[in-house]
Amino acid sequence: MDFSTSHKAEEVDRLDGLKMGVDWKEVERLIKPVPSYEVLIKRLLDTASYNFVQETYNHSMKKAREYAAKLLGSDPKHRYGEYLEKLDKALERLGSLNVESYWRFIQLVETRMKAERFCDRARLGLDELIRVLKYLLFWVLPTKMYLRELMDKKNPTHMQYAVILREGGIRFTLDILEKGRTSEGREKIARETGIPLDFVSDLVNRADFTRMPYVSGKTVSHYFGGGYRSLKKLAEAELSQLTKDMARYFDSIGMKLRRSFIELDSGIAIARVLTKIVI
Repeated sequence: MDFSTSHKAEEVDRLDGLKMGVDWKEVERLIKPVPSYEVLIKRLLDTASYNFVQETYNHSMKKAREYAAKLLGSDPKHRYGEYLEKLDKALERLGSLNVESYWRFIQLVETRMKAERFCDRARLGLDELIRVLKYLLFWVLPTKMYLRELMDKKNPTHMQYAVILREGGIRFTLDILEKGRTSEGREKIARETGIPLDFVSDLVNRADFTRMPYVSGKTVSHYFGGGYRSLKKLAEAELSQLTKDMARYFDSIGMKLRRSFIELDSGIAIARVLTKIVI
């Protein structure tokens, strides 16, 4: 996506005669746990720099509203109704302003000055601005995590592989998804690095799991330990069988499933919503 491309939404980015009214102290409070507005935008732009992210999440605001309804509305515990309602109104407002995509929205508010001008011109509330940005960071776009977090750090071979991958420009989860989400890409990584193809494929699938909101490397390891070694398998799972498999796994490592804090029903629901990218 070319961030310098002219868009219809430039009508909301004119700078003349605008009033500045953003309370940045309030912004800093609203964006927690992100340390600053600049860090929030930097993370979003960094994630958006990956081609597979631009292709997979190139949603219009109409598509964005539909996706949010599926992602948040699929929660088995029905916890996000009010949040979804407010988010939907903000996305609808952006669509009415001809903001064509997430990327264009980020571009329009990528600095404090631009954010102030956009909010004033668009009559978008501060809470709405931050709600959409945090939703993109924590719910929609995939997490950028060090690959080491998905490996056995006590295994010297795994740590050696991490070094080799890093030297080849593959340091983060998004890097290996960018280069290895296709079978041809995985074969190329294995061929160029000398790392076994099975290990590369396993690592790609682990990275794919991190596209689920709020999933840590430890959670991914637990799913794999339970025999769910791809998002596809998780999406196809029946809750009763998944519960049995995961309980058996946790028993084998001396833990109880209820102490794991993994929401298996939510995991299945989200896995079914996510667009398939590993092929």
